[in-house]
Amino acid sequence: MQRSQQALLRDYGIRPVKRRGQNFLVDGNLARAIAQDTLALGSRVLELGAGGGALTTHLLPAAEMVVCVEVDRNLCALLAAEHGRQANFRLLEADLAKLDWHETVAAVGGRPVIAGNLPYVLTSKVLFALAELRTVTSGAVFMVQNEVAERLVATPGGKDFGILAVVLGSVFNIRLVRSVPASVFWPRPEVASAVIQLVPSQQWADDEFAVFTATVKKLFGQRRKKLRNQLRQHYGLSTEEVNDLARQVGMDVERRPEQCTAEEFRHLAAALAQRGNC
Repeated sequence: MQRSQQALLRDYGIRPVKRRGQNFLVDGNLARAIAQDTLALGSRVLELGAGGGALTTHLLPAAEMVVCVEVDRNLCALLAAEHGRQANFRLLEADLAKLDWHETVAAVGGRPVIAGNLPYVLTSKVLFALAELRTVTSGAVFMVQNEVAERLVATPGGKDFGILAVVLGSVFNIRLVRSVPASVFWPRPEVASAVIQLVPSQQWADDEFAVFTATVKKLFGQRRKKLRNQLRQHYGLSTEEVNDLARQVGMDVERRPEQCTAEEFRHLAAALAQRGNC
């Protein structure tokens, strides 16, 4: 009989480390469902922050390969002891904040799915890394705090619409799979979470995407300031040049960044680059 996640952690003498923001998923049914969401995108998986192996346990029986990344030495010992004998399991003791993403994805082989319960302090870093990995992965399934999920699926005009929605939404179809109550974690966090699925969509040239991302980040740095004023401030454009640019891309520059679509930002970034302003 398979031990529960809490029993397993107890047997190895492991308790959550607060400074690492550890909240262990202890609901087996939810872990199984997330594994199914992940394997629906591909059979090779890069699991981030594998913890006590709640997700790993349900991935391994059906996956071609599972490479787990974990920074906690005690948890690495648990994962190695529990799964190390399985041919489709590999363990990488590493810090997500310092990970060489392209090298790690290449080590998994194929176009792996990236999955995991993301620590809040590293969520944005991982998501932007995923955007850079868009051509070498089959997508991602992440557990994130609910507020992050809302920002990812936000639409123009809302208070949650920002850099994450524009940049990630321009290269992935993002779907909120399910809401997750705090009660499925140990210890219980103060906030609810959600499972999101990101599937690659539009293809971009690397140079174009880099210019687009830089433009979006710059303009959202002052999200309440109208585009007209920002284009003059950040790019040194005159009023006449701003008006000409607006006509060229068909964009109302009297709006604020949060009111514009990803496609509009794409046209704007391309036009700025064409003029030598990026």
